Amino acid sequence: MAKDIIGATATLAIIGVILLRVTQFLARDCRAQLRPRTAPVACSGMPAVASHAIGIVGWSTAGCAALTAVAFIWYMFWGYKAKRPAGGK
Repeated sequence: MAKDIIGATATLAIIGVILLRVTQFLARDCRAQLRPRTAPVACSGMPAVASHAIGIVGWSTAGCAALTAVAFIWYMFWGYKAKRPAGGK
């Protein structure tokens, strides 16, 4: 059971890192430094959505990575020492 949790959360964390990089790439236009002599430019469209989603994607990825670490530590100290096989009676 623990190996399945480790595999699933590690996969989600890797996918999350990829999504975070894509989100940061899309939001780069909204985070650009504006020149002080020009009028402020509104951030709209996909960059605006990505700019708002960076926090959610980042925290979700961090949560999956933390869950992976906890499941790995649990498996290394207690999970593999189970006396009966998983699904046994």
